[in-house]
Amino acid sequence: MTDLVLGLWGDVTDPWSYVAKHRVEAAVAVSERPADIVLIHHAFLAGPVAPAELERAAIACRPDGIDITVTSPPTADTTDAHRLVALGLALGGPALQGAVLERLYAAVFTEGLDVGSPRVLQRLAAEAGLDEHRVGDLLASSERSAEVAADVAAAGASGIVSTPHFVVGEDSRLSGPASIEAYALLISQAIADR
Repeated sequence: MTDLVLGLWGDVTDPWSYVAKHRVEAAVAVSERPADIVLIHHAFLAGPVAPAELERAAIACRPDGIDITVTSPPTADTTDAHRLVALGLALGGPALQGAVLERLYAAVFTEGLDVGSPRVLQRLAAEAGLDEHRVGDLLASSERSAEVAADVAAAGASGIVSTPHFVVGEDSRLSGPASIEAYALLISQAIADR
């Protein structure tokens, strides 16, 4: 079987995207063929969430092992953070991309760090496994901006208007946060259809 490619659109400052990442990963882990599934993260510039929505997400994500401790919604421009996520994919594939994204989510929602700051981003990327000098070069340029713009354009062309947004193949998709079981069902249907 060729790899089943899953797409997950999200934003680094959206708590529901953080939740969706964990739940999709859990759904992949319990699927029939986890080794044949590739999860690719796509950039979406969602903007800040409302304080009440952040609080609701913080409560809902506890069973997923996510500890959201910030009390004010993050407001950083996430474009450079998404460029780092794209660099992770380019240099180390989906595993490194996922590690970079996970480090960014923890920094935003647990540590309250500003992921709009190049210095903060450089440190976080190095902690996630990217070369610090390589990251510095990226942040000083427009490298990987095209990938971020392509993700945003693809979202618009597909009718994606909010995060998180999960896509399996051409037709199967879930918008908004869903349960592990809901993600797993879409994945198992896609495997069966192959």
